[in-house]
Amino acid sequence: MTPSNIPGPYDEARVAQLQPIRDAIDALGLPVIRKRKLLGILNALTMQIEDGGDSPVVNRRLIEALRAGVVHQVGKKNAKPVLARIRDFERSEARRARRS
Repeated sequence: MTPSNIPGPYDEARVAQLQPIRDAIDALGLPVIRKRKLLGILNALTMQIEDGGDSPVVNRRLIEALRAGVVHQVGKKNAKPVLARIRDFERSEARRARRS
């Protein structure tokens, strides 16, 4: 599928693939103000993909920002569960791109 900025129907399956990332962020036990910073980036990614009018370049940058934000907030060691969920999402997106 060629990336397009033209929205399509709500993509429930792709949005659902972000839930494990959200759950891993929740499990960090961060104070609300710090957690909101990470969820803000994740919400931007969610909004990007929910209607299919997204760009792989923008998605990649948001993922990079989320990864950097998590490491900044909790350090690389404590970030590992979230980073693993982000990698899972990236793999899923790569498989989706190959099928298109």
